[in-house]
Amino acid sequence: MNLPAPLNLRQRYNLTVFIAIALAYCLMIGLLYKVIDNYADDYTSHYWQDYTKTFSDAVKYSVIMRSTSVSEVLTHNFAADKNVLKASVYNSQDELLATSGGNQNCKATRIGLNRPLVIESYDYWCFYAPITQATNYLGHVELIISKADLKSVFGQLLWVSGLIILIFTAFIFFVVRHFSGLFTTTLVEMAVVLKNVSQGVRGSRVTFSGAADIDMMRDVFNDMLSKIELNEQALEERVADRTNALKIALDSSQAANVYKSQIMAMVSHEMKTPLHAVVAGLQLLYEQVPQGPKHELYKEYHTKALNRANELNGYIDNMLLHGKLEANQFEVAHAVVAVKSLLQGCADKVAPLQVRNRNRLTLSGQDVSVVADAEVLRHIVNNLLSNACKFTLDGDITLSWWLEPALLVIQVGDTGCGIPDEFRARIFDAFWQVDMSLSRKYGGYGLGLAIVRQFVQQLGGDITVETNVGKGTLFTVKIPNSADRLAHPL
Repeated sequence: MNLPAPLNLRQRYNLTVFIAIALAYCLMIGLLYKVIDNYADDYTSHYWQDYTKTFSDAVKYSVIMRSTSVSEVLTHNFAADKNVLKASVYNSQDELLATSGGNQNCKATRIGLNRPLVIESYDYWCFYAPITQATNYLGHVELIISKADLKSVFGQLLWVSGLIILIFTAFIFFVVRHFSGLFTTTLVEMAVVLKNVSQGVRGSRVTFSGAADIDMMRDVFNDMLSKIELNEQALEERVADRTNALKIALDSSQAANVYKSQIMAMVSHEMKTPLHAVVAGLQLLYEQVPQGPKHELYKEYHTKALNRANELNGYIDNMLLHGKLEANQFEVAHAVVAVKSLLQGCADKVAPLQVRNRNRLTLSGQDVSVVADAEVLRHIVNNLLSNACKFTLDGDITLSWWLEPALLVIQVGDTGCGIPDEFRARIFDAFWQVDMSLSRKYGGYGLGLAIVRQFVQQLGGDITVETNVGKGTLFTVKIPNSADRLAHPL
């Protein structure tokens, strides 16, 4: 089944105008017909009421004299009008004295009818008027009047009015249709052109013309389309340029990843292998240095070299570890961890750095166990303690831990230099330090806290920092108990 095509803008406008005009004129003629009908009905009713009153006055004396013949003559005279269907005269006992006309009857109680009465039906009226002499009731008269002529007049009026309305509506419609074409045609053409533009067709322009304002609208619209096409072309060129740049960046990134993998492999093998040999050699030399005051300087140099070699080894390990974390190649292995012994081991590991900067380290916490990754937890605490020892001189460092519901809380605090507020948001960025200059006071490469945050996230925990410049820093780590298993005392 083929459905009719939808109407365009001009057709919908013309149809709407036609329906509006037709409804308006139909409403107007309906109201006019109603007003005229009411007026004509009232006028006709009053006329026949007066006619009935005249009839009652005319037969009054014949009723007084009980002259039936005179009453019949008068009745025939008043019934001569073509609209009178029946005329009758009744005495005071409602006895018929004279009648003329058809057999129509009105259902009314006429005994003692001492005032005018009108009964209306669809086809006729029934008019009644009393016959009185002074205050004496002598009888009444009845006239039955046909509505046929009135209906005929109104039928002709309605037909003529409808024809006039039809002609006038058609005239108004064609006039409006003619003038509506002056602007609906422009809108339809603009809609077609905009549809072409939306489908990517370039070069579509409107060609309508007319009055000065119509021509101006055409020129402005075409200029707007030209600018849109120019902007679209410029945008396409920019997108193409950006696409090429992204392709180059992607190729560079892929090349960088390959280079990074090669660097990691080289660092892992070509640097750590000789470094291990250096550390082992220094350790052996240190053990072979004889005891005595003459050799204290040799032992001091060997100790410093060994410490620096171990620091370098730690730096390389952290770089490799950071690479694994960035590549999502690090897997967490959960197990039951004795917290106190693990943290005591971390404190022992940073003891040389603590002693070098003349710091005091205090541990406080319960002897508990949790379910976590011991190696990850060790890296977190080692890095935090190393930072605390490095940035604190002749100060106090605290390592404390306790249990909360389903959480292990670890705090590392120091009385060191602190972190300025403007840099607090960046301390967990990789390869970033407050002082990035080559002559900076504190060494390192800015990976420690970045690794700490990544490890904490690997365990599903959270790390926060509180710091004041010149007063110290406090790191708080909250680690959830894996598999919702609560920690328990040993």
